[in-house]
Amino acid sequence: MKIREDHVLTIAEIVCDAAAAGDAALARDFDEARFRSQLAAARADAAGLVDVAFAAALLLEALGDPGTLPKPGYGEAMNRLAITLDVVGFDPL
Repeated sequence: MKIREDHVLTIAEIVCDAAAAGDAALARDFDEARFRSQLAAARADAAGLVDVAFAAALLLEALGDPGTLPKPGYGEAMNRLAITLDVVGFDPL
């Protein structure tokens, strides 16, 4: 049961990071969006969620370097991360 709880909590943390990245981008705080995307990618990678880690890495790439404006299509990359997370899904505890 503990392993399942940890998995669900990890996914929840990744979802929170992805949502915070989206909120930050809407507020035009792109450095915060980069930070949250990096967290999502690292957590997904550590959890073995390869597709989620890849989608988060693509978002990070689209957001570009710190202190710069994102590349065109970063919204599409955010949407891809959301869709990938939706596919993973999980059963509530």
